Amino acid sequence: MDSSNIDCLVSIGTIFAIYRKTTDGEPVENDALQPGRNIVAAGYALYGSATMMVLSTGQGVNCFMLDPSIGEFILVDRDVKIKKKGKIYSLNEGYAQHFYPDVTEYLQKKKFPEDGSAPYGSRYVGSMVADVHRTLVYGGIFLYPANVKSPKGKLRLLYECNPMAFIMEQAGGMATTGSMNVLDIQPTGIHQRVPVVLGSPDDVQEYLAICKKHNK
Repeated sequence: MDSSNIDCLVSIGTIFAIYRKTTDGEPVENDALQPGRNIVAAGYALYGSATMMVLSTGQGVNCFMLDPSIGEFILVDRDVKIKKKGKIYSLNEGYAQHFYPDVTEYLQKKKFPEDGSAPYGSRYVGSMVADVHRTLVYGGIFLYPANVKSPKGKLRLLYECNPMAFIMEQAGGMATTGSMNVLDIQPTGIHQRVPVVLGSPDDVQEYLAICKKHNK
C-alpha cells in the first residue's frame, strides 16, 4: 500500500503470500526467504469502486467481491484466465530518461507498430494492485523494470512481485525480471527489490525477445 496514493483516494490494495514454515520452533527470517515457487497461497485485496479479493491456492485464480449488505465475500469469477495478448501497456514513463535500451525499444514498438496494427493504449495508476488487476482482467503488460537510477528495480520480491507473479502464472500469464522467472529467484533479504514485467504471455514473450537481443 502506498501512502501517497491514499492521500488522493486512488484505488489501493493489500498483497499477501503464504509459505510453509521450513524450520522448527519460533518463526525466523529464513522461513520467509523462499522462492515464489514454494508459495502455498497468494492474493490481493483491491479497495476500488468495490472491494475485491483475488486469491489463488495453486489451483487457478478466483475473484471474490465483498457484499457490504451481508458482510461476506461472494465468488464472482471462477478460474480466471488472462488473455493471451492484450492491447494495453502499463509503466511509469516519467522515468524514460533513465530507461535501458530494451525498455525504450519495446515501448517504441507499442506506440509505433511496424506491422501496421493499432498502437497499444497506455494505462498507469501507480498503485501496483490496481495496475496488476487491470492487467489480469483486460490483458496486456505491466512493467516496473530496472533502470539506470534503480538498477535492481523498485518493487519488493517477497511481498509484491512474488505474490503477483504467482497469481499471473496461475491465470496463464507470465512474470519475469527480464532475465529469469520471478518465481525462481532465491531471495537473500526480506526487502529485496527486483525488476518485474508481467501479464499476457504473448506480450511478455515479446518483451523477453527484445531483452535477449540487447543482452547478447
